[in-house]
Amino acid sequence: MNYNNLSPAELTRYSLQIALEKWGQEAQEKVKSSRVLMAGAGGLASVVAMHLLATGVGYLRLVDHSRISLSDLNTSILYRERDLGKIKAAIAERRLKEVNPFGLVEGHSKVLSEHNISRLASGCQVLIDAMTGSKSGYVLNQAAVKSRVPLVHGRVWGMEGVLTTFWPGQGPCLACAYPGGLAEKQPGLMGPLPGIIGALLALEVLRVLGGLGPALVGRILIFRGDAFLFREEPLKANPFCPVCRHLIN
Repeated sequence: MNYNNLSPAELTRYSLQIALEKWGQEAQEKVKSSRVLMAGAGGLASVVAMHLLATGVGYLRLVDHSRISLSDLNTSILYRERDLGKIKAAIAERRLKEVNPFGLVEGHSKVLSEHNISRLASGCQVLIDAMTGSKSGYVLNQAAVKSRVPLVHGRVWGMEGVLTTFWPGQGPCLACAYPGGLAEKQPGLMGPLPGIIGALLALEVLRVLGGLGPALVGRILIFRGDAFLFREEPLKANPFCPVCRHLIN
C-alpha cells in the first residue's frame, strides 16, 4: 500500500485497523485468563484497576494497608466522601467488582512484605507497583526476580509522573534503576496525574498480558504536567546489581 496517497483520516483508520488486528480473540483470551498482583489502591492504582477490569482481566489482587483520607478524593475515581476513614482495599474491591462482575477481585488490607509476597504473587503473570514512594516496590522486585515476570512500575507526585517496566533477565530490575531507594511520597498531587499515568500503565500491562510484549523495558517514560511534555530516558541493567546480577548474561 502507498501510504503517501492516503488522507490523514484514512491513515488513522488504517493504523487503527492494523492495531486491532494485533489484538484479536487470542489476545483477549489471554487477558481473560490472566492473574495480576498490584501494590496500591490509591489514585494511580484505581485507574489502572478500572482499565484492566474493563478490558477483561480475569483476576486482580490489590494490596494496600491504608485507609481513605480526604486527599484521596482529589485523585481517586473509586472513593466518595462517605468512604472517609474506611479501608481502601475493601472499598476498592467492592467498587471494582461493579466494573466487571465476571472478573475476580481481591482486596487485601496488609503491608506487602517478604513474608507474604510469595503467596500473594503466586500464579501472577504481571506485578504492578502503583504505591508511590513505598518499600513495596522492592518487595515486588524480589518476587519479579524470583519468578522472572515483569514488574510494571509507576509513580506520580506534584505535576509529574513516571512509568517503566522492569523485567529481570530481559532488562534492568527496580534495584538497578533505584539502588539508593525510591523517594518518599511528596505532599500535593494534581488530580488528573493518576489518570494520565494510570491509563498508560494499564496499556503496558495489557500489552504484556495479551502477548504484544512490553514497550518500556529498558526505558523510563517521564511526564511533566507543568510543561505538558513527555520525554524518556534509557535504563540499563547493572551487572553488579545484588538482586538480579545472576540473571544478566
